[in-house]
Amino acid sequence: MEYDLIALGETMTALSPPAGHTVRTAPALQIDHAGAESNTCVGLGRLGLRVAWISRLGADAAGDRILDALHAEGIDTRWVERDPRRATGLMIKEPGTGVQYFRSESAASVMGPEILDAAPLASARAALVTGVTALIGPQPHAAGLALLERARGLRIVDPNLRSGLWGSPRRAALVRAFVERCDLLLAGDEELAELVDARGAEDPVALARAAAALGPKEIVVRGARSVGVLAAGAWQAIHIDRGAAVDPIGAGDAFNAGYVAVRLRGGSIVDALDAGIRCGAAVTSSASDTGGFPRTV
Repeated sequence: MEYDLIALGETMTALSPPAGHTVRTAPALQIDHAGAESNTCVGLGRLGLRVAWISRLGADAAGDRILDALHAEGIDTRWVERDPRRATGLMIKEPGTGVQYFRSESAASVMGPEILDAAPLASARAALVTGVTALIGPQPHAAGLALLERARGLRIVDPNLRSGLWGSPRRAALVRAFVERCDLLLAGDEELAELVDARGAEDPVALARAAAALGPKEIVVRGARSVGVLAAGAWQAIHIDRGAAVDPIGAGDAFNAGYVAVRLRGGSIVDALDAGIRCGAAVTSSASDTGGFPRTV
């Protein structure tokens, strides 16, 4: 089978209170799964693309649940390893506060380049990894680099800069190594400014051109009021009208899925931007990172 996209990254159990509650007041917490790369895979799968996700999970009920959920979305997980000693990671989403992670020493924190050995990366049309994988441990960082070096199709990176992880104190340098090896970069404006050492810069075109100097051929810059793309030296942008959001977490991954789906099918940048914006908005209508993702764009 030829895959449209193969992704590498950690997926965790996600707990969140129901609408109108906090973790402290909720009578029970909702259980779901979340991970930047697998979120994007779910979106691409719903849009009809053939995708595979590579990772490590604990040999525990949480890992079973994640595999069941991804199988139900049509995602190929045959290269996911199970760890009998390390647990599946956990995250708790607190409305208005953010996310608390429990992923230190998780099963995915020790996945190295060898996890890719049997995967058909050379024949996949695209490969995806995010900066989270660069930051959860030295072995995942090496695995992410290997994914980008072995891929022969479109190499996609979302920086996803995060605090509180193994590599966070050096996050710009660690993730920049991914950016230097990618073709398509999908980034928020603030994290892009950090990556190109231009904190506080507000001009998305200048940020995109600075990122292009690192190697990517197509740079998407997501901002608060617009999203634009630099490709072949030309800049195109679309204004965003953001509506009320039940939960904004996962919107960037959903945008990525919509954008990548259109581009892999030969669609224009403008059509890809429109699809990404609509997919991102749809996901914010639900507390789940993927529950609101549409099946058409």
